[in-house]
Amino acid sequence: MRTAERLRGKETVRVTVSGSGAEAFFSACAASGIRIRDAEAEGDRLQFSVFRKDMPAIRRLRLKYRVRLRLSAGRTGIILDRSPLSVAAVLLFLLVPLACSGLIWSVGVEGGKPERQERISDYLEKSGIRPFIPIGSVPDEARIRNDLMVADPGLSWVRVSREGGRLTVHPIEAPETGEKGEGDLQPAHLAASKRAVITRFELTKGVRNVLPNTTVEKGDIVASGIITQREDSHVTGAEGKVYGDYYVETRFEMPAVIRYSAPGETAYQLAIGGKSANADVWREIPMPSFIRPFLTLSESRSGMAREIRLTEENGEPIILSVLKEKMLSTLDPDATVKDEKVLRVHYDNDKVKGTILFLINENIAVRKHISQGD
Repeated sequence: MRTAERLRGKETVRVTVSGSGAEAFFSACAASGIRIRDAEAEGDRLQFSVFRKDMPAIRRLRLKYRVRLRLSAGRTGIILDRSPLSVAAVLLFLLVPLACSGLIWSVGVEGGKPERQERISDYLEKSGIRPFIPIGSVPDEARIRNDLMVADPGLSWVRVSREGGRLTVHPIEAPETGEKGEGDLQPAHLAASKRAVITRFELTKGVRNVLPNTTVEKGDIVASGIITQREDSHVTGAEGKVYGDYYVETRFEMPAVIRYSAPGETAYQLAIGGKSANADVWREIPMPSFIRPFLTLSESRSGMAREIRLTEENGEPIILSVLKEKMLSTLDPDATVKDEKVLRVHYDNDKVKGTILFLINENIAVRKHISQGD
């Protein structure tokens, strides 16, 4: 009676066979057409799973081979049920996430003033960028950025990000100017802010005063704001950027042991009933509104704490990559580190000290007032 209550409502049964005839009993079950899955051997005992409908045949063979049986509820998913309903459920489970991954389910704007967010939302709607469109129909990020910045001069940059089925526009507003706008500034030359080798010009006004690959000193005029035509001179001012290469020597000191967290494996979980599978969810993947009350697809990530000791064998690449990122964070967004070299490094038990030489390329031009004597 207790065994019947324990097995009630279960599709499969876990059978544990013991006795001298266990192997012969197992072979007879297989020969009689009973579907056996997940068979295991533990000493003189055999374990396997069968459908409940095969239990009468199991009991008949038990009497013949005189073995002892212990029954328990079967494990979920041991035997594949090939009924039409089960096949349809499996196909739905596989195809729905696949279909969802090819659509945009959410479009949003993050950052900026509320009225600017509303204008951007209207632009996205008029451009056909709305929920339930294929990902391939979304315009290129550069096109979205250019259209928005042309329509709104108050924007200095627009970033478009997509995570799964969520598309987000991040507008970056131009900094507030003072009482005088850029157009009200007095005409000026462009001068070098530091000693450098000129690499290229990006001028909107003015004329070049030096050639590329020329070494200039701090304060030298690199772009003139005075245009001379025959015997006449016109003060127009110089505007734009002048890029140059220069070296920066920096000393550093860091721990000999670096500790960091590395991302682990990513797992996807599908929960029934619109609830998250567990509390370790990193993010929930957007689902169609008509599926959301019934299914929830979530992603979880595990992190692993790691550490690495800097030595003479592995230290130089790690030190260069860390200090390069730190150097870039202090420069203008369009600046680049063209080369880096370790001049000196010393390792001890607790600290690593040394000197790094960076070759940097960035805009070195600053405004310099045009004096009346020019």
